[in-house]
Amino acid sequence: MLGLPLAAGNGLDAVVRRYADYGPFLAAFLANFLATFGDKGQLVVVTLASRYDAKRVFAGAMAAFAGWSAVEVMLGAWLTRVLPKGAIGTATGVLFVAFGLWTAYSVYGRYRRGGAPGASTDGGTVTSAVLPDRVAQYTRGYGPMATAFCFIVLAEVGDKTQLLTINLAATFPEAPVAVFCGVVAALGIRTGIDAFLGGRAERWLPTAYIELAAAVVFVAFGLVEFGVVGEDVLVGAIVVALATVAYGRVRER
Repeated sequence: MLGLPLAAGNGLDAVVRRYADYGPFLAAFLANFLATFGDKGQLVVVTLASRYDAKRVFAGAMAAFAGWSAVEVMLGAWLTRVLPKGAIGTATGVLFVAFGLWTAYSVYGRYRRGGAPGASTDGGTVTSAVLPDRVAQYTRGYGPMATAFCFIVLAEVGDKTQLLTINLAATFPEAPVAVFCGVVAALGIRTGIDAFLGGRAERWLPTAYIELAAAVVFVAFGLVEFGVVGEDVLVGAIVVALATVAYGRVRER
């Protein structure tokens, strides 16, 4: 089988060869389901689902994943050559840092006002406790879907999930539909699990501490995209975030 020479040493070509004999659908499904754990998209879904309605986060994330997968299968190799990588990385960094800082600010604002520590939601509709008033009035009922969609669209640029799909499409050029269906099926199951876990976290853990943890993770994501810090700092930020949530759980008992 023929595969694209993607980023030497990233192991993606080896992943595709490992499953290639199963055919385009199963190869795409197994490669995406088993080889992409811990990527940015997965962490984004878990984090957003802990703050928003998990079903709407799932819908928005899957719309972005499906859209990207279709583009990657049809135009992936060309796309990686023409996209202004630096500009996309900057936009991604700005979005992550801005969302993280706003999250921290909203928690601080409620604390100063003496309000409830958690974000308020109404049937899954994001209120001004999560989004600025001027934004919330336009996204009422669609905030979780729109937010998840935008974050996944940007987070997937250059991510291993995207590169893996491009490689699969090059390996099976005669079966683009089967590759697409396999990728989307794998991402659907994985994203559903991520959204479920994020939604459960919101039920059992103090919302304010989840929000603070999300702020730390998103700002760290942004700094990695800017190239200010390395991925080791991101791992440290995730550890700090988990410790923050655990502390909040113990304190609330």
